[in-house]
Amino acid sequence: MNAPDEQFITQLTNWQNRLFGYLVTILGNVHDAHDVLQETNLVMWRKVDEFEPGTNFGAWARKCAYFQARAFLRDRKRDRHLFDDDVIARLAEDDETQLALAEDEEKEIALRECLAELPDDHRKLIRDRYRSELPIPELAKRFGKKASATKMTLMRLRQSLLVCIEGKLKEAPFNSRVDLPRLSSSTAPL
Repeated sequence: MNAPDEQFITQLTNWQNRLFGYLVTILGNVHDAHDVLQETNLVMWRKVDEFEPGTNFGAWARKCAYFQARAFLRDRKRDRHLFDDDVIARLAEDDETQLALAEDEEKEIALRECLAELPDDHRKLIRDRYRSELPIPELAKRFGKKASATKMTLMRLRQSLLVCIEGKLKEAPFNSRVDLPRLSSSTAPL
């Protein structure tokens, strides 16, 4: 077994609260979730060699937690109030959906913060283009510019916003690796 590297330890630390919430959802009890989280951490530490850097750490960690929760419940099956495997699987799927929504919310918050940092005229250009869905020629007229210059400004603003959002997501305290679509002048809506 190789010793965990700094990136693995950082990811493991950053995912503690999310894994705990995930386990509470599955187990329905914070004390059990805490115990299973400790077991999950031990399993992940032992299986550090199985994790491939650059892949989705959160998905791997949730999978480890899921199997630890199943083992925990299997061992405590004597209690008639515990969930069966099908219920656990459905709860886990629901939590995955909640996690995806939380990541979308993080992106939206980052976008709002980045938009707030733009100069007023750039923010108005973005709003008119995407909220009001004004076509480029009309935007150009409204801002007193040529259509080609307006198109170029929008492309630069999108790239600037993308860099800003990625930076803010990396700064987020419980950051999971969030993949943002790459925008190019040929694929981005204008």
